Amino acid sequence: MDSLMNRSAVKRCSSRSHRSETIMDIKDTYITGLRNQHAVETQAIGTIQNEMPRMKAYPELQARMQQDKDRSTAQAAKLDAMLAKHGTSKSVLKEAVAGTVATVAGFVHAPSGDDVIKNVLAAMGYKAYEAGSYTVLMTMAEMAGFSDDVASLKQMKEEEDEMGNWLAGYIPTMLQQYTKAA
Repeated sequence: MDSLMNRSAVKRCSSRSHRSETIMDIKDTYITGLRNQHAVETQAIGTIQNEMPRMKAYPELQARMQQDKDRSTAQAAKLDAMLAKHGTSKSVLKEAVAGTVATVAGFVHAPSGDDVIKNVLAAMGYKAYEAGSYTVLMTMAEMAGFSDDVASLKQMKEEEDEMGNWLAGYIPTMLQQYTKAA
């Protein structure tokens, strides 16, 4: 009987220990996700900055890109504040890599005549990726017990959705302007 009770107690402790490890894994993964998203926003800022000069023929697009750059800057600051609140900071290595990727990405489409079309399509995909990342972060924040982060993450997701939807709706106008300029 004692042996059965001891096994039961060990099982309960083991179960609690496993739950604690799982919660810690979720928290660690969530924090890593916040760092990754901060790097994504940093990359977005660099990419937009590189593309804006080529968008002068599309003033409405250029204005929206400036707005998106400002929004990404604010989102990066919010993510930085969340990381600080959780006792950590952004990854300097990820930020450096993101900056390099943004610079290289800016050169990839530069020589092509249809770069504005490619850039808008790429931006739409990027916005979908960002919105999806924020959805993952919201879910993980809840699972990790950081529900106070969810409202900010939700707002950032909605901002990404809004820009992605605007870009999709802008394609016909952009193509009309593009064909007139060509």
